[in-house]
Amino acid sequence: MKFLAGCQGPCITVVVPAHHPGAQEGSRKALVHALVRTAGEQMNRGKFAGQAAELLAPLEEIAQESGVKAGGAGFAIFRSPEYTARYYLPDTPAKSPVEKLVIADHFYLTPFVADAFAPHDFFVLGLSIKKLRLFSYVNGECKELPLPAAVPASLDAAGGFDKPDHDLETRSASGPSTGIMRGVRVGTLSDREKFPEYLHHFFEIVDRGLKPTLDGKPLLLMGVHEEVTAYRRAAKHAHILSADCVGSIDVLTLPDIETRAAKACRAHHQLIGEHILAEYQEMPDRGRTLADVPAVVRAAGEGRVHRLCVRTGAQVMGPSGEDLVNTAVAETLRAGGEVFMLQENKMPETLPLAAILRY
Repeated sequence: MKFLAGCQGPCITVVVPAHHPGAQEGSRKALVHALVRTAGEQMNRGKFAGQAAELLAPLEEIAQESGVKAGGAGFAIFRSPEYTARYYLPDTPAKSPVEKLVIADHFYLTPFVADAFAPHDFFVLGLSIKKLRLFSYVNGECKELPLPAAVPASLDAAGGFDKPDHDLETRSASGPSTGIMRGVRVGTLSDREKFPEYLHHFFEIVDRGLKPTLDGKPLLLMGVHEEVTAYRRAAKHAHILSADCVGSIDVLTLPDIETRAAKACRAHHQLIGEHILAEYQEMPDRGRTLADVPAVVRAAGEGRVHRLCVRTGAQVMGPSGEDLVNTAVAETLRAGGEVFMLQENKMPETLPLAAILRY
């Protein structure tokens, strides 16, 4: 995304939605050809007329590829004088890519920001007192991993760790600290008064045992609410994702986990954006905030925008016909700033952009 933001125009962006062979909307190959033809007509009428043939030739070649004709996931084509690429797009029931053609000085990047900058490489910890499960999540795919030797597989198994001071099956804390489980004998784990202490200590052992495997990567928690909350209290891992997946891990299949993890990583990005917007609203130094769209575009072009919140779906057309919201996004990314897409109900309709400046 940052590379695309820095490409010099003219920039052609073609978005092609997902397609299944035999669908009523017709051939996707025909759709790509139609979009390329429309792009040629637009360019020949405007300031890019002299570059039309050279720029459009690679798009025609993409339209001929067998993968385009066969159908499948949606994709975006990016073409500039120095760069040509096709990227496949996530396709979820709540958010499917729609057909789009944009010719401008910048690539059309705004619709792809949320997915591009959401976490794509993290671990998922399935919390259950009966059986912990650990997964790696990379670019939408989950793979179950064996638990490290230092991690007990269940609450019962945790009784065999850190003996003799930590015997979870027979002991409870006699004081306020659960760091060392010395104290009175309480019988079994069914003792409701002592169960939260057992659970807390169990998750402390798990958190400590996972540290070498996680190696600083983010961790997504998945489980029932009580266990997720208890793990957050016990854990010292600094990179637990803000969003949780609430629900029993015991009944989830691998595809279920992939779907929930993908939704959670987008929610995590959204939550960070909401915190940035709150920071913008509460900043005492209003000289470091901007909301006027043309002013944000100028500041972004000067490399002054540190963080930019964008209201999803917002468009402000400039005199040249280019979407100024997208221009602000591209210029912010080009200069190393951060961009966060917020849902429509999280930003006022009158506030398409909210920028925090570096200076």
